[in-house]
Amino acid sequence: MKLFMTPTSPYSRRARIAIIEAGYGNQCEEIDVSPIPENLDTLLSAHPSGKAPTLLLDDGIGLSECILIAQHMNDISGGKLYPKDPAERLSCQTMESVGSVLMDSLFTRSSQNRLDTSEQSPTILNKETHRSNRLYGALDGIVSELEGKTHMGALTVACALSYADWRGAEDNWRVKHPRLDAWMKEIEHHQSFATTSRPNA
Repeated sequence: MKLFMTPTSPYSRRARIAIIEAGYGNQCEEIDVSPIPENLDTLLSAHPSGKAPTLLLDDGIGLSECILIAQHMNDISGGKLYPKDPAERLSCQTMESVGSVLMDSLFTRSSQNRLDTSEQSPTILNKETHRSNRLYGALDGIVSELEGKTHMGALTVACALSYADWRGAEDNWRVKHPRLDAWMKEIEHHQSFATTSRPNA
C-alpha cells in the first residue's frame, strides 16, 4: 500500500493513524505530496480527486477521504479501529463526526485567513468561528465518554483539537475547556498520535 499524504494535514494524520492502529504501519509507504499543486499528477495517478490523503491499495484501487480509509483499515484488520458492539460503535462514530466537522470548520477558517483581506468573507469566518466554539462545547460535554478511549472516534477528536492548537489558537479552547484539555494531554502520549505529530512548519 501507498499513502499519498501531506505531513501537516490533520486529514492525512487521521489516515496515518488509522493505518498504524490497524497494524499496517510497516507495510504502507508514505509518499509526501506537498505542495500539492506541484505533485498533482502524482495524486491524480492514484485517484481522480487529486486529494490527500489517498490510499493506493496493492491491487491499484485508490481510496480518497480519511474516513473511508479508516473504515477500510478497520475491515482488513478485523475491527481494530471501531468497537464491535453496536451501541459503542455508534458512540465512537458520534465522536468521530464531531471531530470531523470541527476539523472542517477550522480548515475553512484557515483557508479564509490565508486569503488577502479583500478576498476574505466575514460571513464565513463568523459562521465557522461560532461553529467551532459550539463543537468545543459539545466535546467538553462528552469528556467522560472520551476518557480511556483510543478508537477512531477519540483519535479523530484528538487530531481536530491538535489542529485547533495550530490553526485556531485564538479560540483558546484549552483555557475555556480544562476537562477537555486534561483529556487531550493524556491521549497526546498514545503511540500512533505521538508518532504522527505535525512537524514544525
